[in-house]
Amino acid sequence: MGTVRKPSRQQLSNLVIGQQGNGARMAVFRAFRLPFPLPGPLRRLRPRWSPLPLLAVLVLLPGCQQPSREVLHLYIVPTSTTTSSTLSGVSVDNSSQLAAPVIKAFRRLHPTVRLHVQVVHESRLEGNLRQAHRRGLGPDLLLLSSSRAMTLHRKGLIDSVPCTAASRELEASILPQIKQHVRDQGALTSLPVASEVSLACYDRQRVSAPPQTVEQLLALAASGAPMGLALDPVGLWWTVGAFGATEAVVPVVFGGTPASSGSVGKARRPLQALEPWLEWLRQAGLQSRVDVANNQEELLSGLIAGRLAWVPCYSPYLQSLGQQMGDRLGVSALPAGPAGPASPYVAVRGWAFGRDSSPRQRQLAGELALLSLNPMLQRQITLANQSTLPVNARVSVPFADSGRLAALGQAQQQVLANSRVLALPFSADRLDTMAQRIGELVFEVITGVLSPRQGAEALLKLERRP
Repeated sequence: MGTVRKPSRQQLSNLVIGQQGNGARMAVFRAFRLPFPLPGPLRRLRPRWSPLPLLAVLVLLPGCQQPSREVLHLYIVPTSTTTSSTLSGVSVDNSSQLAAPVIKAFRRLHPTVRLHVQVVHESRLEGNLRQAHRRGLGPDLLLLSSSRAMTLHRKGLIDSVPCTAASRELEASILPQIKQHVRDQGALTSLPVASEVSLACYDRQRVSAPPQTVEQLLALAASGAPMGLALDPVGLWWTVGAFGATEAVVPVVFGGTPASSGSVGKARRPLQALEPWLEWLRQAGLQSRVDVANNQEELLSGLIAGRLAWVPCYSPYLQSLGQQMGDRLGVSALPAGPAGPASPYVAVRGWAFGRDSSPRQRQLAGELALLSLNPMLQRQITLANQSTLPVNARVSVPFADSGRLAALGQAQQQVLANSRVLALPFSADRLDTMAQRIGELVFEVITGVLSPRQGAEALLKLERRP
C-alpha cells in the first residue's frame, strides 16, 4: 500500500485557482466531494440531482485564468522585557511600527503575494512553532528579539538567515556591534531591523536638568526628587559600565567567555571590579529617596503617578509613556560613573526564517527581510517611532531634531564605547535565568544580607552554574 501524503497549502489552493480544462473540472468534483460524472448506463444507477449549479461553476472555470496568489505567513512577536510586559496604560510593543513600512513597500513590489500576519506572544511562541511545524505549516518569517531568535535557533525551531549574494551585500551595511548580537557559530540567526536601548526618563516638572553623572544623580535624590532603580537588566546593566565592572559581569551573564569576545574573558581582577559597583548600589539603596523596584513596570508606574522623578527606562516604552505623561516626560542618556560612560542594556529586533517554506516562499521571505535594511525605510522607521535605532551604518539620523532623538544618539555612543563587551550574542533562556539570579544577589547586598565583597564572590560563582 502506498503512503497517502497530505496536500500542501499551495496544492490545495491550486485545486480551484490556476487550473483549466478537464483537470480543473475533476478537481472541483474531488474538492467538493460531488459525484463523478459517469457514463450513460451507470449514470442511471445514481440518485437524481440537478447539474445546473455545477454547470454554472464549470462554465466560469475556463475563463478564470487569474494567477494563483502566493502566500507568506508572518509571525509578529511583541517586544517584552525579562519581566512582565503588561502595564496599565503603557505598552512596550512597537512591532507594528517596525513591520508596517516594510510590509507596505513589499506589497507594492509584489501585489500578487498575500501576507498572512499573526501576532504570537513570546510565552506561547515555542509551543506554537512546534505544533505548526509538525503539520508543516510553520511561519515563513518571524519578527522577534535577537535573544529569542538565538534560543529558537539552538533548539532547531528556526533556520539560519539564507546566505545569498544580495544578503551578503546588505549584511555588510549592518553595524558590526549589532551583527554580533545575531551571530551564532558563524551563522546569522536573524536579520537585524532595529535596536532598542535603555535611557533615562524623568519628570520635567521636577527635574530641570537631567543628571550627567551618578554623583549628580544621588545629589538630585538628596535634594528632594525621588529616583528609582530596578533589579532587572534595564534597571541594573547601565550601572555596571559606569563602575568598570562590565568585563567581570559579562562572563556571568553569558555563561563563560564567548569565542567572539576577544579579551573579555581576561578581565583584570574581577573581584576588585565588582566590589565598587555593588558598594555604590548598596549606598544608593540606603538613601531615603531612592526606590529599588523589582522591574521596569514598577518604575514607570511611579514616574507616571508622580511618585518618582527619575528612572532608567527602555526605549520601546517611550511612545506610550509620552502619551501618558505628555510634556512632563523628559528623556536623556544615562549618567556616567567614575570608571566611564554608562553601559545601556541593548536588544536587537530582526527577522528570523521559519523551517517549512517552499523554495519560492523562502525567496520571497528573503526579499521582505532584506527590504528592512533599505536606508530610506530604516530612517523612516526611526523618525516615526523615535524609540529605536537603525542598524544600517549608512543611515544618517538627524539626532539634533528632538530631545528624544538626541538621547537615542547619545545612548548609541555609549553602546559603541562599550561595544567590545556589550555586542555579544546571548540566548533569551540564559538571560531570563541569570537576570533573576543576579537581581536576587544585588537585592541581598542592598538590604545588608551580604556585604559587597560577599556579593562579588557569589556573583563570580554564578559563572560556573548552568
